[in-house]
Amino acid sequence: MQMDIVVLVTSSFVFAFQITPLVVIVATAIRSIVLLTGRRRAFVTWTRNSLLSAISIIFAPGMMINTGVRYGICSLFGIDMDGIGANSTYAELNLFLRVERPPRVWVLVTALFLSTVLSVFIGFVLIVLPMVIIIGAPLVLVCWYVAVCVLFNTSIRGGDVTLLGAALKGHPGKGILELVVTLSIIVFLYIALSGVLL
Repeated sequence: MQMDIVVLVTSSFVFAFQITPLVVIVATAIRSIVLLTGRRRAFVTWTRNSLLSAISIIFAPGMMINTGVRYGICSLFGIDMDGIGANSTYAELNLFLRVERPPRVWVLVTALFLSTVLSVFIGFVLIVLPMVIIIGAPLVLVCWYVAVCVLFNTSIRGGDVTLLGAALKGHPGKGILELVVTLSIIVFLYIALSGVLL
């Protein structure tokens, strides 16, 4: 039984790695579409986008898990952070990274990618594991709900792009090279791991 769980966890991580780009694209597309429905400037109510705020509240467990994962990975990689905070613009919980002291480009890209893969892995395990260990239906539904919350929150945020831009400006020349090399390694690993389950 323990060996089965180890095999399940390993194959789940490989699968999570494979589907991470698709999950990020879908989650980002949905988030972007919802963002377009909001107000750009004036605050008429407590939020700029009532729909996105409602979705954020509904999917709050995933937001907390994703933020916690990102905090842990960024801490591990030594990225400067101002901490975790909430904002009322879209009723979100965010990890505030210091744009004025950006990390090296390869560190940032690696940390963001690993935290994203780990979030997708957690979401996928929450879908599969309850069926494997055969737990009761109510708990399965809770696990699936949290899994959907996690996967929905696995999107590219504006702060990620801003920080990457700051990291590229802070390390001119080398930053572009680091970005190309890091992305090339990620693509190579993706192709290599995709062949594992094919």
